[in-house]
Amino acid sequence: MKKPQQPKIGLDSQCLSYLLDAIVDIEEPFDSLAEEKKALIRIWLYPPVTYYATETVLSETEGIKGKERRDFHKSFIDTLFLDSPIRNPSAVNNRANALSAFHSGTKDCRVLAEAEDQELDFLLTYDKNFLKHLSPASISVKITRPSPYWTDLRIPKGAKPQTVPHHTNPLSRKKWWRWE
Repeated sequence: MKKPQQPKIGLDSQCLSYLLDAIVDIEEPFDSLAEEKKALIRIWLYPPVTYYATETVLSETEGIKGKERRDFHKSFIDTLFLDSPIRNPSAVNNRANALSAFHSGTKDCRVLAEAEDQELDFLLTYDKNFLKHLSPASISVKITRPSPYWTDLRIPKGAKPQTVPHHTNPLSRKKWWRWE
């Protein structure tokens, strides 16, 4: 029997940074995005998943001002993300330009155009304007926040994660990210 293919999930640069913050800061989030951050780390740990980063997301992380934070992003991306080159640059440029009719965020339009080119299934974002303006315009990529994506996975409470933080990682001793 053929094993079902994992969905291809992309993160915008904001979700990528929040995932890294959760891993580094390890304390339970209580801000206005707490549920989104918890869902994001659960998506990373519970189902088998590989995240994808588009060229624009990668270039945005290269522009992070602090060298230590920028290097941490690069290390994480190089290890745990898949990136694939744009297959059709002129089509991506044309699509990004067409998407600008729906949304003023040029980089957001480019991220979606690249996600469509990479044939991603989902693109996770917290950006309300990205969701509002570009979700209806997306041809093939479902744009969603992490929490609805997590809910749609229907992972039963108490399930064991597919991946767990190494015992030397302080996150391994925290319970807030567990689905119990």
